Amino acid sequence: MCGIVGILNFDGSPVDRNLLESMTARIAHRGPSGEGIFIKDSIGIGNRRLAIIDPKGGKQPLCNEDGKVWITHNGEIYNFPELRSELVNRGHQFQTHSDTETVVHAYEQWGEKCVEHFRGMFAFAIIDLRLGKLFLARDQLGIKPLYILRTDKFLAFASEIQVLRHIPDLVLNLDLHALDQYLWLQYIPAPQTIFTQVSKLSPAHRISFSLDGHTNGPEEYWSFNYAPNYKMTEGEWIEASDAVLRDSVRAHLISDVPFGAFLSGGVDSSLVVSYMSQILNTQVKTFAIGFDEPEFNEIEYAEQASDRWNTEHHVEIVHPDAVGILPALVAHYGEPFGDSSAIPTYYVSRLASSHVPMVLSGDGGDENFAGYGSYAAWMRWMNPIHKTLWRRAARFFAQYIAPQKYPRPVPSLDSWLRLVNYLDAKQRLDLWRVEFKHLPEQRLDFFEKEFSIASAYSLCSRVQYLDIKTYLPFDILTKIDIASMMHGLETRTPIVDIRVVEFAATIPQFFNIQHLKNGDWQGKLLLKKLLGQYFPTDFISRNKKGFAVPLKKWFASGGALHAELKDRLLGEASLLHEFFNPLQIKKLIDENNTGPLWLLFFLEEWLRQNRVGVEW
Repeated sequence: MCGIVGILNFDGSPVDRNLLESMTARIAHRGPSGEGIFIKDSIGIGNRRLAIIDPKGGKQPLCNEDGKVWITHNGEIYNFPELRSELVNRGHQFQTHSDTETVVHAYEQWGEKCVEHFRGMFAFAIIDLRLGKLFLARDQLGIKPLYILRTDKFLAFASEIQVLRHIPDLVLNLDLHALDQYLWLQYIPAPQTIFTQVSKLSPAHRISFSLDGHTNGPEEYWSFNYAPNYKMTEGEWIEASDAVLRDSVRAHLISDVPFGAFLSGGVDSSLVVSYMSQILNTQVKTFAIGFDEPEFNEIEYAEQASDRWNTEHHVEIVHPDAVGILPALVAHYGEPFGDSSAIPTYYVSRLASSHVPMVLSGDGGDENFAGYGSYAAWMRWMNPIHKTLWRRAARFFAQYIAPQKYPRPVPSLDSWLRLVNYLDAKQRLDLWRVEFKHLPEQRLDFFEKEFSIASAYSLCSRVQYLDIKTYLPFDILTKIDIASMMHGLETRTPIVDIRVVEFAATIPQFFNIQHLKNGDWQGKLLLKKLLGQYFPTDFISRNKKGFAVPLKKWFASGGALHAELKDRLLGEASLLHEFFNPLQIKKLIDENNTGPLWLLFFLEEWLRQNRVGVEW
C-alpha cells in the first residue's frame, strides 16, 4: 500500500525534480515506510511506501532486470505467489519477494493485458522506456484511486487529488455540473472530479500515453454479469458461499507485518473476523467505534463478536466534537465528499493504526449479498404485497383511475434514484441561485448506461449491479481509502474481491432477499445463515444500523452542533451564498434535513480551503 505520483512533459523538457519531490511529500501519510523517485528526461514517477509485503526488498520505484521498465504501485496483488511461479517458469528473474515486482514482470510478459491476470487492489503507473510510453491502470472494483491532470503542456497523476491541486502556477476551474452531482448523490462519480482539468481513472480501466501525449484509452478491461445458477439448493449455496469467502479472507491475510480487523458487530465484519479467527493461530486484534447515543451504538454487539472469538478488542467513543476533524477530512478527500460515516471511519482507522499497519474490513457484503435497506425498499415498491384481496383490488383500480397519483411501479433508473438521492432535481433547482438554475439535470449518462446493461437482470440484481459500479467505488471505497490512509493504515476488503463478486453474481435473487409474511423484505439471507453457525438469532436478525453518525441530534435546535451549523451555512462569511439561496438553506436547517445539511457543511469547508488557485 502506497501513494503514487508522476509527471510527463509533452514537449520533452526534463522533469523538475523539486516538483516531483514536493508532490511525493504531499502523500507522505500514505507511505510512512519510505520514499523514492525515478526520473528519465521528460518523465518521472514518485512513491511513498507503506511496507506490508517484503518490507526490505520492495522499495519503489522498482524496475525490471535491464532498467527499461519502471513502476510505482499502490495496493496489493493477492495472487502474486502463483503469478510469480508462472513467470519464473517462463524465464523471468526476480530480485525481490514483493508483489510489485510481479506486476513489472507480468507487464513484460503480457503487456497492457497484465491487469487481466491480477486479483487484488491496485493503481499503478509503468514507464516503458523500450516503447516510450506511460501505462496507468486501476483495479477491477475501484478499491485504489488514481487522479489524472492533463494540460496542453504536461500530464500529472496522483493517488490523491489535492497533490495535483498544489502544482505551482496552475489554476483549476470548478466544475459546477460535478458540484450539482455531488448534491444529488453525495459524491462525484468517475471520470469527473470537482475540477474540469482533472479526471478519475474509472475502476477496471487502463490508459496509456506516448511521451508526446498521444493517448490510447481509457479502456475497460473487466466487467461482470449476473447469471444465476438455479440448479443448487440453499444448503449448497451456503456451503459454496462459505468456501468462497473463506478463500478470500485467507488470500487477503498475506502479509509480512502484523494486522487486525474493523469489527462493528454487524454481519459482514463479524463474518470476516470469524474467518480470520479460524484461519490464524494467533489472537486477532479488533477495533470498534461507538457513540453515546444508544440508537447509533453497536458496541455491545462488537463486544459479543469479540468475546465469541476471544479477540484483542479496542474501542473508542466518538462525541460531537469529533467534527473538529472536518478541515483535515476536507483537505485529504480533496473534493466534496458527503458521506458522514467518514467521521467514524477516520476514528476507527486512527485507533487501529496505533496498533497495526493493516486491517481487514467487512465492506462489500451489502452490495454483493443484497443487504441494504434500499434494496428492501426497492423490492417493496416494485412488488407491493397486500394482505387482503380488497386491498389489492383497491390498488389496481386506483392505478387505473388516477395513474398520476397512484403510478404503477416501474423499475427504472429514475425510480431507483428517487430512493437513494439526497436532493432531487426540484430541490436542487430551488437551492441554486438564479444564475445557476440551468445546472440541475435529470440525466446521469454513466448511470443510464450501466442500468441499461442491468435491465435483463432480476429486480434486486439490477440495483446491486448499479451499486457495485457506482456507489461502492465512488462512495464506500473512496471513504475507506482516504480515511485509513490519512493514518498510514492499509485496509483490505475481502468481500470486495473479484472472485467474490463473480461468484455472488451467480446466486439466484431469492436466496439473498425474500419477502416476509408481513409483506416486507429481508436481505443478506445467505450471509446471515452463514453467521448463524457462530452467533444466536437475536445477534443476526436485529435491525441494520450501518456506520451512521448522530448528526440529526447534533444538528437539531439545541443540539451540540446547531450553532456552528447556522454560522457556517448562514453566517456572513459563508461562501455557500455565492452559489445557493440562503432562504433554502435556512429551510433545510429548520427541517433538520440532515443529509443535505452535511453535504453543505462539508462543501462550505471545501470552498474555504480552495479559494486560492481555483476559479469559479
